[in-house]
Amino acid sequence: MHPTDCFEFRRRLDALTYRFEPCEPREGRAAWKRTNLDIWLVWVATKGWCTVDAAGTVNGRPWGVEVAEQRNEPPEGEWLSKKADKSYVYDLVRVPG
Repeated sequence: MHPTDCFEFRRRLDALTYRFEPCEPREGRAAWKRTNLDIWLVWVATKGWCTVDAAGTVNGRPWGVEVAEQRNEPPEGEWLSKKADKSYVYDLVRVPG
């Protein structure tokens, strides 16, 4: 992975796309910030790679990839998000920076 690589979350329902660009590392690990909102793609102890809001609340996680299987970067593929009473399925895709 190149340090300028970005990630996109592509919503399966309607192809809406959110881009995450590299930002300052968090707790010694790489991190990415959503370009249009204060949401980060970060490593959360005991939960693995997640998306979190400014308060640190987890609002997205990979589906079907156990924490023990996760490595130094967010796993590409199917992710689920939840905010209040809404949930969506996304595909996480690496995009060259």
